[in-house]
Amino acid sequence: MKTRSLILVLVLVTMLVASNVVNAQDGTKIPRGGVVVVSEGRQAPFVSNFNPYAPDPTPWAQAGVYEPLMIPNAPNGFELIPWLATGYSYSEDLLTLTFTLQEGVKWNDGEDFNADDVVFTFELFQKFPALDRKATLPYFSSVEKVDDYTVAIHLTEVYTLAHYLFSSVWPLPEHAWSTIEDPVTYTNDTPVATGPLATVKVVNEQVLELCRNETYWQMGEDGLPLPYVDCMRQPVYPGNDPANLATVNGEVDWVANFIPDIESTFIAANPEKHHYYFWPGGGVVSLYYNTEKAPYNDLAFRQALSMAIDYESVTSIGMYGYTNPSEPILLSDAFKGSWNQEAIDAAAEMGIHEYDPDAAEAALDAAGYVDANGDGWRDLPDGSDLSFKVQVVNGWTDWVTSVQIMSQNFQDVGLNASIDVLDFGIWLNNLQTGTYDTSIGWGTGDPTAWDVFRNLLFSDLIGDDGIANAQLWSRWTSEEADQLLVDYVATTDAAAQKAAMDRIQMIFVENLPLIPLFPGPTWYEWTDYRFTGFPTEEDYYIQGSSWTTNGQRLVVLMQLHCISEETCAEAQ
Repeated sequence: MKTRSLILVLVLVTMLVASNVVNAQDGTKIPRGGVVVVSEGRQAPFVSNFNPYAPDPTPWAQAGVYEPLMIPNAPNGFELIPWLATGYSYSEDLLTLTFTLQEGVKWNDGEDFNADDVVFTFELFQKFPALDRKATLPYFSSVEKVDDYTVAIHLTEVYTLAHYLFSSVWPLPEHAWSTIEDPVTYTNDTPVATGPLATVKVVNEQVLELCRNETYWQMGEDGLPLPYVDCMRQPVYPGNDPANLATVNGEVDWVANFIPDIESTFIAANPEKHHYYFWPGGGVVSLYYNTEKAPYNDLAFRQALSMAIDYESVTSIGMYGYTNPSEPILLSDAFKGSWNQEAIDAAAEMGIHEYDPDAAEAALDAAGYVDANGDGWRDLPDGSDLSFKVQVVNGWTDWVTSVQIMSQNFQDVGLNASIDVLDFGIWLNNLQTGTYDTSIGWGTGDPTAWDVFRNLLFSDLIGDDGIANAQLWSRWTSEEADQLLVDYVATTDAAAQKAAMDRIQMIFVENLPLIPLFPGPTWYEWTDYRFTGFPTEEDYYIQGSSWTTNGQRLVVLMQLHCISEETCAEAQ
C-alpha cells in the first residue's frame, strides 16, 4: 500500500499545540476541577438526545460526548489532528483509504474501543441511510477490519478528499448499539461514549451539564485523565441580550455570542479579564429560499431578490461592522486562492449581488411580478397573492436585525415580505424539511472550497427521509454540478480540479441557488477570572468558538484548567 498522505503520529493535544502547553502560572502542579460555563447566545431549552446522528442532537453530543477520528485545524490550513485515528493512507490506485486507530481508548462503560466499532458505524449507515448525515454512502462500498486497530474503507470511486469526510464521523460502540432496533430515532439518553464529557449530569429546559469521563484515554501532565476541568455547564438564555449580560458580568467563561459594540460593552467592563477574537475564516451566511416551490423556483425572482438587498446596511448595521459583504461566488477570503474572477465578473454584468432597487423592480416587472389587484403589493404572474416570510432564530439579535433590513428592502420594491422569528429547533427543522419560504442561515466551515459547494449543491445530501443534510436547504441541484463535484475529487490533477471548481462557481452565479450575504464572524469571547488555556489572537492554536462540532472545541477543552486552586473553588 502506497502512502498518499503523511501518516500522522498521534501526539497528545498538549504537544500538538506546544505553544499553549498548559502550565500552572507559578510552575506548580496544574489545578484540577471547576465547572466551565459556556454560552452560545440565545439557547432553546435542552432536550435529551445524545444520538450524534440525530438531526438536532443535544449540544456537545458531537465533539464532547462522542469524538471524531481526526480534527481539522481551521486556522492551520485545516491540517488534520490525530484523535481516535492516529493517521491515514491511500492505496496506490486511490481506491482504499486506511485509518490506523489509537490504542488504549475505552468506552465509558469500560469496554475497549477498536476497529469493530468503526466498521460497525459505517455498516450502520448502510442499514439505516438516514443516519448518514455527512453523505458518506455514495463514496464507499465496504469497510474492512484489517486488525484490531486498522480499518480499510473501500471507495466506490477515486475521491481524493475522502480523508476529510471519513475522519469526521463519530464512531459508535458496537456492543451498545447493535441491539438498538431503530437507531435513527434512538435518543441515547445514557450515552456509551469515548469523549471527555461523556458523563451526563443535568439536561433539562434550563441547563446542560456534562462532566468528566473518568476513563478518558488522554492523560494530562499529572498522569491523570483529561480534561483538567470537572464539568462543562451551558445555561439556557432566552435571547442574546441576557446571554450577553451574563457574559459582561463575568458569569461565563467560554463564549460564542454576538455582542453589539463589543469594545464599549464587554471589553470596557474589565479590559484585563475580558477578551475576544473573531477569526475571519468562517462560513458565508446566506439567504436561503426553498427552490422546490414558487416563486423561488424562478431564477428571475431570485435574481431580483439579490438586487434588492442592501448588503452594506446588513453588514454595517445588522452585523455591527464585524464583517463585510461576501463575493457573489460564495467563497470567503479563506478560499481566495480558489476564486473564479470570471464568475465574479459575470455576476457584475448580470447585476446580481449589488444593491440596486430600481433594477430589482424592473426585473420583477419583466418577469410578471406586478400588482395585479391594486393592493400595493406585487402578485405572482398568474395574479394570485404573493407574500413570504424570512425566518430567523429568536434571540439571535445580529441576524434578526439583518433580516429586518432585508425584509424592508423587499417591501421597498413591492414585495410583501415579513420576518418570522422562530425558536432554533423549529427554524432548523424547517430548513431541513423544506417547510419554509426564505431564511437566513449559516454556511459551511469545512476545509476546502469543494466542501463549500458540496454541502450546498450535492443532490445526495437529500436523504431518503427527505431531510436536507449539511446546508442543502435551498434544495437546488443539477446533474452538471453533481458531476463536477464528483470529477473534482476523482483526480489529483490540479489543473483539472481548478477547471471543475471554476465551472461550479459559474453555475452558482448563473443559477443563484442562494444569496451570499457575508462571511460569518466566528464569534469567540472568553474571560479569565477562573480559567486559562484559551486560544488567543496572538496564539490562535485552534478555532476558539465553542460551537465547533467538527472537534476543534475538544482541543480547547484539553487545554483549559483553573488559574489556581482558589479559582477552582470559585468555579462550581
